[in-house]
Amino acid sequence: MESLIRRIVVVGGTAAGWTAAARLASVFGGTVSVTVLEPPSRPAGVSETGQVSAVPPELQRELFDRLGVPEEEWMRACRASFATAVRYADWRAGTAGASAVKGSGGFRADHFYRTCAPLSSCEEFTLLECWQNRRGSGETIEAFDYACFREPPLLDAGKSPRWMDGRAAVPYGWHIDTAMFTRCLRDLAMRRFGVRAVRDTPVHAERDADGMLTLLHTAESGPVPGDLFLDCTGDGRLLMTGMLGEPFVDTDESPGCDSAVTVTVPMDEETHAIEPFTTVTALPDGWAWKMPLLGGFGAGRVYARELTGPDEALKALGDLHGPLPRNATVRHSGYRTGYLRRSWAGNCVAVGRAAQVLEPLADDGLGEVLRQVGHLVRDFPALRDREAPAARYDRAVRRRHEAARDLAALRYAVAPGLDTPFWADRRARPLPDAVRESLAAYRAGLSPGQDTQEVASYTLLASLLTKPPSPRPALAHRPAARREADALFLRVARQQQILLETLPTAQEYLRRLHNRPPSVAADPCAAPGRHTDPSLPPVTA
Repeated sequence: MESLIRRIVVVGGTAAGWTAAARLASVFGGTVSVTVLEPPSRPAGVSETGQVSAVPPELQRELFDRLGVPEEEWMRACRASFATAVRYADWRAGTAGASAVKGSGGFRADHFYRTCAPLSSCEEFTLLECWQNRRGSGETIEAFDYACFREPPLLDAGKSPRWMDGRAAVPYGWHIDTAMFTRCLRDLAMRRFGVRAVRDTPVHAERDADGMLTLLHTAESGPVPGDLFLDCTGDGRLLMTGMLGEPFVDTDESPGCDSAVTVTVPMDEETHAIEPFTTVTALPDGWAWKMPLLGGFGAGRVYARELTGPDEALKALGDLHGPLPRNATVRHSGYRTGYLRRSWAGNCVAVGRAAQVLEPLADDGLGEVLRQVGHLVRDFPALRDREAPAARYDRAVRRRHEAARDLAALRYAVAPGLDTPFWADRRARPLPDAVRESLAAYRAGLSPGQDTQEVASYTLLASLLTKPPSPRPALAHRPAARREADALFLRVARQQQILLETLPTAQEYLRRLHNRPPSVAADPCAAPGRHTDPSLPPVTA
């Protein structure tokens, strides 16, 4: 009996759907056919037109390197810019929104960065613990991010994470035009890997005696058979909830954030520099974000509908970024945070927002899609046992949901110091046990150990809390570790200066990148040779 899955059907022509289709077709091409069912009334990506998304550093390694596409080519095709960090503005002070706009005097003081770079260590201590010891004992007043990472001064100066010859100086992610990204992946998946696209709506599903989906009947294109089905229809959950009846577990709590307004604003490149980071700004009744692209930016405002109306939320964006032009694209939306009771049911797997919806402050977007598809690739099932990996997939989705939820809860709990109904409500909510324990351990000067979630919590707390932390008792007995840490802090400062002097601005790099003609005009995602400029010297520590 045939035991191999031969046909995969992806429902949803979204960025998540085409990411999954391209990745699966590239891995199993020649042995598995992949079909994408996308909405019939609009081309790929139209539902995401005008949206700007942030994508993590692993996008190149986990997707485009595997598809054989160099970074410069897909960046051009997606109008991409750099996202070297997330800049948190006004999360520590009681002046929410005051430092969101860069004026002639530069940014105001109340901000910190969460960079893409990993945290260094010395012996068995993280550099964070060494900074915590120095700060708590009064040896330094330097902020955590500026002391422990190279990036913050570079970001203040608007520097590119790459030199002009294409060499990377620091880790980074990207901002992308979501619709252009979706169309690029669609073209690549169909042209290079043979993915089939069907523009139609599934209206009915057939199942076998074991309850497995066998085919989807469409409105006009006839039946679409499959052995494994992916639901990439986002909040609609067309397969999982609509056809299979899988319940969505709602985790919303009133008056938590439940609504958002987003705008896409054209921008004059001659008068507005491109910031190489996402900005997240605390506001009296919510928070806002900004993601720059070449020639414009995407911005959004997250709020509680119970406390703030849509018109008021939109006005707040205008207050942050100036009057919105008539050609700005505006969207209002609501959302329910939660997850499917089962993200893998039978032979149907939910991917992206179909599996879970997080508070936007915690949402990793395509990063989570890449992880979910990675699980599917590693645990690809056999035809006769298509539910074998289901429990492990569900656990992984749930663990990441809880970890992201906990970090978002920690952000809300300890900042900012605003006396408004929104922030008073957020601070009054009970913290999850793991968050309370991390907060108590940080304040007591205890080590985060090897727990990656606790390290993430400590990193956030080191940036958010203005009171000096307790010194690390263990470091008082480890003079060699302290000396190694001192050398690391000096090396970070030295490299900050070198990079400030040698890196171009993000504006300069991106103008050159996007004005450089693609090497294969007919295929913006084709793999060309890499351009290099040997005139710039390497950085030495």
